[in-house]
Amino acid sequence: MPAGSKVFLPEQARRKHLLEERLLAVFRRWGFREIVTPVFEFYVPSPAGEARDAQTFRQVDRESGEMLALRADMTPQIARVAGTLLADQPRPLRLCYLTNVFRHAHVAGLLQREFWQAGVELIGLMSLEADAEMIAIAVECLRTAGVEKFRMSLSHTAFLRGLLDALGLEGARRGEVLDGIARRDASGLDALLRGLPGKKEDARQLLELPSLFGGKEVLDRAAKRVRNASSRRALRELARVLRLLDFYGLADRVLLDLSDFRDFDYYTGVIFEGFVEGSGYPVCGGGRYDRLLGLYGTDGHGTGFALDLDQLLRIAPEDGAAAEGADFLVIDFTKEKRIGVTLARDLRARGWQVARDIIRRGLDASLDYARRAGVWRCLVVDAQESRSGRVRLLDPAGRELGRCKAAELAARVGERNRKGRP
Repeated sequence: MPAGSKVFLPEQARRKHLLEERLLAVFRRWGFREIVTPVFEFYVPSPAGEARDAQTFRQVDRESGEMLALRADMTPQIARVAGTLLADQPRPLRLCYLTNVFRHAHVAGLLQREFWQAGVELIGLMSLEADAEMIAIAVECLRTAGVEKFRMSLSHTAFLRGLLDALGLEGARRGEVLDGIARRDASGLDALLRGLPGKKEDARQLLELPSLFGGKEVLDRAAKRVRNASSRRALRELARVLRLLDFYGLADRVLLDLSDFRDFDYYTGVIFEGFVEGSGYPVCGGGRYDRLLGLYGTDGHGTGFALDLDQLLRIAPEDGAAAEGADFLVIDFTKEKRIGVTLARDLRARGWQVARDIIRRGLDASLDYARRAGVWRCLVVDAQESRSGRVRLLDPAGRELGRCKAAELAARVGERNRKGRP
């Protein structure tokens, strides 16, 4: 199997589907509708920049000769759909998804090519209330997954952009400064910024970025230092989002980190990430991306976020449910198998999960299989008993729980309820 790919074994797949169902229920409660997009799309350079574009898997389309790509990000796909197939739909669009994306990337030093995500996109609305709503939904998702020890890190791309513009940094030097900020390389930044004519105060603000981390007092400290309009507007917007999050009862879950500038050419406003205690990588992230939507002919306003399902499955507590196989295993020792097939059909019609043991083997071997496979009950059709139409009900340990007519069994056990087995 290629490095970076992953198989979800039955119990892992069960947990994944359960988590996805719970997250989708959260999205629906907030008014979002699910969208499913194709795995392949025509290749266009990634709006997230060259680094993300280099991670994209590409191949030539045999039919058209054009370049195709495996989807590396859901947001551009949804933006294209919003500008075409959903162009006449009323705004804002509230769309959600559960899917996989593909990138050639290293996470914690390990190659990963496939990433499972769940997320939402709110398109056609320029509002700080929308930005706060994304954070509130992300928090509800984490709590729904059973995660409690988390914090949301909040920032605004316009704050750093304003500082860089005030310094007149452009091109390669601007990129080097951003790289130094990302690596929190104080000495390297000092060397890059030294000698800028008449810019000592602005340069000092960049060097002090790592200290602008903490509670809402960070906004007051930053406001005393910056003078450019872009950065000051960012601080006002962050203050407003914090007030809105206080209405949601989430103020204690938020920290400010004004040095955060993820995907600088992608996001345009408020951005956030969710961190869980004990994990060094964000479990969710998102923000406002107004510039992106205009590239695809739709409204220039949008915000959203995505949850990393791979990480969430690793850190979320187990749901306590034992690994389960089929509800019933039908073991039919008759030659024509009519009773076993009919019995399985009638039980499935009532919602039960039924497997037939179609391997020729003795009862002890079939019961051993049932125990190892997590089967709940075994229905045994003996050759002798079949003449009277009776079947035996056993547990996987071989203890007999009763006998009854095969034709009456489905009616006696009734419908399988949503909670599953009694």
